Amino acid sequence: MPNSLMLSNAEPPVSHEPVPGVQFRAVTQEDLPAVGEAYWRTYLGTPEEMSLEEATADVLAAWKGEYGALLSSSSFGAWRDGELAGAILTVSDPPWDDVPRGPFIIDLFVLPDHRRSGIGRALVQKVLMAQQVEVGLRVDDSATAARRLYQKLGFRFVSP
Repeated sequence: MPNSLMLSNAEPPVSHEPVPGVQFRAVTQEDLPAVGEAYWRTYLGTPEEMSLEEATADVLAAWKGEYGALLSSSSFGAWRDGELAGAILTVSDPPWDDVPRGPFIIDLFVLPDHRRSGIGRALVQKVLMAQQVEVGLRVDDSATAARRLYQKLGFRFVSP
């Protein structure tokens, strides 16, 4: 699926907007099974659908640094009522030649039942606040809601 490269502004937000009933914290190794399951559930019924094993393996690969060194200070989960509602994973330097060096969001996902509640926005804002520098990401060209969110948060499209 075609995607576009985006970079944040160097000026991070002052804070993230609170989301009622949601706790945010850094993702730990103990959270990986929940992150894998949430990742899998996020894409059920979509063209990107994968098996639970594939989703968990992809999350584990990110944890092990296959997409760049995972930044534990900028990889967060959002929990509502003890359930992982969404997560964001950020690496220090992605291994791809067509992206700029520096912090890069490799995954942001929010479970369908928790979308449009501010979780995705808050997760991105937490990364921007933690990094205090430009942060890159790729967004699927067909993901209009995600593209709008990133633009509202100060991301701009760039050419590789």
